[in-house]
Amino acid sequence: MAVRDHHRAINLIYLLGTDKMNHKDLLADAVATLRDRGNRYGPMEEMFDRTARLASIILDRTVTPYEITTILKCLKDARKKYDRANPEHYMDNVNYEAFSAQFITVPVEPSAADIAEDEMIRAMAQKLAPQRDNGETNDSQA
Repeated sequence: MAVRDHHRAINLIYLLGTDKMNHKDLLADAVATLRDRGNRYGPMEEMFDRTARLASIILDRTVTPYEITTILKCLKDARKKYDRANPEHYMDNVNYEAFSAQFITVPVEPSAADIAEDEMIRAMAQKLAPQRDNGETNDSQA
């Protein structure tokens, strides 16, 4: 059965309410979806890297492929509010989780803006919660 036909069959089952979602079928369909979209959209790493670069330009800050997968998982979860039984949300999230796991292991070099922001946060934390010589917070200075 072609991937698109398989998706139609699963969606038909969902729409007719003739069957419940099954975790094994859901995982198998997630793999089929991944293969189908890879054939249509190109290599996954390239697509998420391109998406991250575009988002970085629009947001004027560095966005990583890992952050893109996190955003897409949030989108799928938000859609569940009105359509909880749609198997597509769950299938896509399985794949986004797998992508997230892959991307989190890729080292990311912080941008100059990220380094400056980290320094500002450290300075603010030091000012608001100074440390005693023994490393404990000095509540009397707060």
